[in-house]
Amino acid sequence: MSMPEKAVAPAGAAFMNVVRWALFVGLLLLAGASLGRVFAPGGGGALALGSSNRAATDHGKPAPLYHCPMHPNYTSDRPGECPICGMTLVRIDGGEHDSHGIGSHGIGSRDISNVTGLVPVQLSSERIQRIGVRTAVATRSALTRSASLTGFVTPDESRITRLQVRLSGWVRSLDVNAVGQAVRQGQSLLTLESPDLFQAEQEYLIELSAAENQSTAAHLRGDSAMVGMSGAGSSMSHEAPGRAAARQRLKLLGVPDDEVRRLERERVASSRLTFRCPVNGVVLERGVLNGQAISPDTPLFAIADLSRVWVQADLFVQDLGAVHVGDRVHFTADGPGGAQANGTIEFLTPTVSTETRTVQARIALANPQGRLRPGMFGRVSVAGSMASSMAGSGGAALTVPSEAVVHTGEEDYVFLAHAGGIFEPRRVIAGAEDGDRIAIVSGIAAGDTVVASASFLIDSESRLKAAIAGLGAQPAAHQRGSTR
Repeated sequence: MSMPEKAVAPAGAAFMNVVRWALFVGLLLLAGASLGRVFAPGGGGALALGSSNRAATDHGKPAPLYHCPMHPNYTSDRPGECPICGMTLVRIDGGEHDSHGIGSHGIGSRDISNVTGLVPVQLSSERIQRIGVRTAVATRSALTRSASLTGFVTPDESRITRLQVRLSGWVRSLDVNAVGQAVRQGQSLLTLESPDLFQAEQEYLIELSAAENQSTAAHLRGDSAMVGMSGAGSSMSHEAPGRAAARQRLKLLGVPDDEVRRLERERVASSRLTFRCPVNGVVLERGVLNGQAISPDTPLFAIADLSRVWVQADLFVQDLGAVHVGDRVHFTADGPGGAQANGTIEFLTPTVSTETRTVQARIALANPQGRLRPGMFGRVSVAGSMASSMAGSGGAALTVPSEAVVHTGEEDYVFLAHAGGIFEPRRVIAGAEDGDRIAIVSGIAAGDTVVASASFLIDSESRLKAAIAGLGAQPAAHQRGSTR
């Protein structure tokens, strides 16, 4: 039985073993040197850092602080990462470090706000300049309010005439048979054939003849002028009521005076009557045809005098404070060469439309040339001074720049600027707005300085500080509860 052959090491193995042991010994020496530097007296490292911090404090210079941009309530005396979110800590400059301590430095009694979720803040001058804060002084001035409305032309309802007959009959001839046709006063509209008219005229002729016969008989019976006069006067006084009643009936039936004079002159009753237009205007409605039977309840025509028209403009509820009865307006019709006219607001409807949520303003405009046609749309410009109810003494209102007021939907507020870079949120009641100025009804006084730009940045800073203060109050309250 043969013996197994001895394994032969590969070439270079001995050299690699020597290198491995050399590296191991080198690492041990390096570790020992590092530990010696840390724990040696007067060495660097963590102990040296603590000594330098104490030295800086001894010289009266505060050590630099670092905070997390996402969690400003966490601060550290050395750079690193935030243990909450892992973000890199940012060094706090001197001015910004002071701004985070305003709860006990500089603000004092102003550390209270009447705006929900906001507290006063204090910023350094460098930061105020960096974010572009501008301020303005609240002053009293007369606001020039303006409003641009959309309106449309309609006929003046006080100048619309509706025509109806007071007799029954039928239309023998129709002289105006188209809607939109212009008519003149006295122009023939239609000719009516009516048996009722013939009967009424015949009765009037009978009463007229009877009155004349009675007068003649009394004159013939009289023996002297005095008797004749007294007899005639007695007869006329007895017969006059019948004649007067017959004439009054013709008047109530709508028979014009010229037809009555023709009847007295010709003594021939007629069943035909021509109805004439009482005004100048345009036919808006026609409810009768040629040959149609009509009665007193049949509407014949609606005629409008368009020498004066109305413009109905839709006014939103929020614009009610800018428009009042009596305001002067300027109307410009849409379309090429749109007609223009000046007028006044005569009426504001007392109700709000449930469909459009608007109030209608009625504007009266002169239209002598008829360029404004019913149905035209256009723009209505209203301008004037602020109503005295919204203004202070002398007709002036307390105003600030419009961008100074922050609107949240639930409340309005501004930021008052105080000395030392302190900004205090203050709730206000805003009034009418005119372009770049807005009236303040209450909340601030004339002479107060408000933030006119970058309000949203100060608002964010104020909300952040309020949130931090709330987070700090919760652990304190929990600790007090545990103590009890």
